[in-house]
Amino acid sequence: MQLLALNNISLKIDNHQILENISLTLNRGEITTLIGINGGGKTSLARIIIGAIKPSNGQIFLDKNLKIGHMPQKINIDKTIPLDVLGFIKLTNNNKLSPNFESWCERLKINHILHLQIHEISGGQLQKVLFLQSIGGQNDILILDEPTQFMDISAVNEFYKIVDEFRQTNNCAILLISHDLHLVMQKTDIVYCINRHVCCHGKPEHINQHPEYLSLLGAKKLNENSVSEISFYSHYHDHVHKDC
Repeated sequence: MQLLALNNISLKIDNHQILENISLTLNRGEITTLIGINGGGKTSLARIIIGAIKPSNGQIFLDKNLKIGHMPQKINIDKTIPLDVLGFIKLTNNNKLSPNFESWCERLKINHILHLQIHEISGGQLQKVLFLQSIGGQNDILILDEPTQFMDISAVNEFYKIVDEFRQTNNCAILLISHDLHLVMQKTDIVYCINRHVCCHGKPEHINQHPEYLSLLGAKKLNENSVSEISFYSHYHDHVHKDC
């Protein structure tokens, strides 16, 4: 079931083209991943979806009654405001916690920081907290922008397991955003390569292990036991241009 559709979305700011003719759909129960270089417009696209900015052109088809959860790439917190981690998580969820909250905290190993001030925790811990805040409600669409930055590999594995469980339990659409052209979730349903426009899109597949191919992309072979939920994605452009 289609929950959202973007049709030829473009964004220009101060005569600078950020996005150009982006079209994509998000379907209930599916994980869609945006990959591409930094500055390619992925975060701007997410901000358009949540209504933070308006596109210059194009159409957005979205049911007004849908609930959207959003995990931003980063957040600035005023250090003069006393706010502990637990209070921060409750802040946007009507002071309520998900029934799975304690289990998720244990699996992400953040039980011990719940009563610390939010500005005192590490970058990796903050990413986990932002994630838990974003999944607190019964969201129809969940947008995760660079969610695993600062996390170690074991935390990344557990994070992606929880994402998949949340997708299955809530039957929601998930939009996962990353700048990494190689590492994407094994359970991703469709991948869009974005560099201001859609360079290419399709279903994920395992990349072949040809040394020259890995060298070209700057990829490294990873320990299969430590990244069991992660796979390589091989993408092929269906057109030629200079930037992607």
